[in-house]
Amino acid sequence: MTERQVRRNGSLRDTWFQAANEILASQGYGALKLAPLCQRLGVTTGSFYHSFDNWQDFTDALLDAWLEQRTQQTVDIVNQHADPVDRLLMLAEASSRLLHRTEAAIRVWAGVDERVGAIQRQVDEKRYQVVHAALVETVGAELAPRYASWALSTLVGFEMLADGHDREQLVWSLEQVLAAAGASR
Repeated sequence: MTERQVRRNGSLRDTWFQAANEILASQGYGALKLAPLCQRLGVTTGSFYHSFDNWQDFTDALLDAWLEQRTQQTVDIVNQHADPVDRLLMLAEASSRLLHRTEAAIRVWAGVDERVGAIQRQVDEKRYQVVHAALVETVGAELAPRYASWALSTLVGFEMLADGHDREQLVWSLEQVLAAAGASR
């Protein structure tokens, strides 16, 4: 793929992020390096430096995009709905569409890189807060933390076991948490 084709396929930065997510999903964070990234896109390292100042700039932007696109946008959309059960069901569905193998790789990466760990904690906290808020309205403040932890543990466990598991299994599992909380339809 030429740089011209990369540009034509959407924003250049998003193309870099998509390729990075593919590497993370298929080979893990250890394989996310400049040469394989450029090779995946069929461009030179010079092309990379037209979009990013350096590798840290790239990884910071990649993680910021992950926080924004995979968490904050979903939280913002879900919070537009007044009914807490609707919010929880929407979150279960949105959770099933996450890039689970990529998220698992980022979790492993977070264990060895404090910058990544800080973003990971922000993602987890934002996800927890939106689930917790909806559960407070359905099961009350005393039980909400338990059900919210159960739901997030189910999601994280699924991500870490994502090979061979389909998204319907995750949706079913999260629906069981909601049913136990009395928050299903």
